[in-house]
Amino acid sequence: MALLATCSPRVARSLARLAVPCKATATNRGAIVTGQRAWQAAAAQRLTAVRSFSTGSPWKVAVIQDQQIPKDEAVGALSGKGFEVAWTLDAPSDASVLVTVTNPVTEAVLDKHPNCKLVAVSFTGFNHVDLEACKKRGISVVNVPAYSTDSVAELSVGLALSVYREIPAGERTLRTGGWVHSAGGMEIRDKVIGIVGLGDIGLRTAELFSAFGPREILGWSRRPKPAFEKFGKQIAIEELFEKSDIVSLHVALNAETQKIIGRSLLERLRPDAVLINVARGGVCDQEALAELLAQRRFREGLEVFAKEPIPADDQILKVTA
Repeated sequence: MALLATCSPRVARSLARLAVPCKATATNRGAIVTGQRAWQAAAAQRLTAVRSFSTGSPWKVAVIQDQQIPKDEAVGALSGKGFEVAWTLDAPSDASVLVTVTNPVTEAVLDKHPNCKLVAVSFTGFNHVDLEACKKRGISVVNVPAYSTDSVAELSVGLALSVYREIPAGERTLRTGGWVHSAGGMEIRDKVIGIVGLGDIGLRTAELFSAFGPREILGWSRRPKPAFEKFGKQIAIEELFEKSDIVSLHVALNAETQKIIGRSLLERLRPDAVLINVARGGVCDQEALAELLAQRRFREGLEVFAKEPIPADDQILKVTA
């Protein structure tokens, strides 16, 4: 989940500096602009947004989702940058800016805020924002793509270690009165690491795994990523799943990546392989994932799921450790 202890100040800075080029992901009129190569385009889009609703008076910001930190702290982070803040949640408003974390921004939500010209997502992903609806209304969308780079990359390594060293299962053995859980865990050293998605988080994850002395680090991205060359080589995703001991997922969730990790790829994993998903649950075919895990076709460390919170009857919860 988003940690607005870092998000809230970052969103405030994004709103306050819309006219300043910066490394950010933005969409204006439905066109997505991502990363350092697009900073000029993002700046131009943000300038358009400023011209479209800057009036000289404080911008009114409607917070439409609890920000997971004390309300006073979240409000202070925004009002301290000169914004008028309305903690509206489900209520309508006349605000020019909406701030959300993971709550969907749909046509119905936008109808409640007819003056909205900007949606600020205090989170990395923005697949829960209806970009077509924003496009039709000329609404810009910004997020904070870099706030969690280190924490997500570290979590990927942590989950891999947890599976390899059998930490959760070992704890359960101790709590039930046992002592020896198994003959021993595994090491990352000399293993093959596969990184699916070579954006900032994927690259940082590759960097962290490299400290453990893996035999090889393999990567996959839809485009060549020269920055990955110092860690390993890019190969076809099918080959990556076949060769890797640990596969860590770091792709954004969008129309092109929905269920990109399907049955055909999952079946290429070996029984001792570990799949780590710290991206989005929707990038995996969760039905196939649950079925193959139940068959012990591979192991997993999952931080995200297709539906969150997980429905009580979801098959993924029936997979025994």
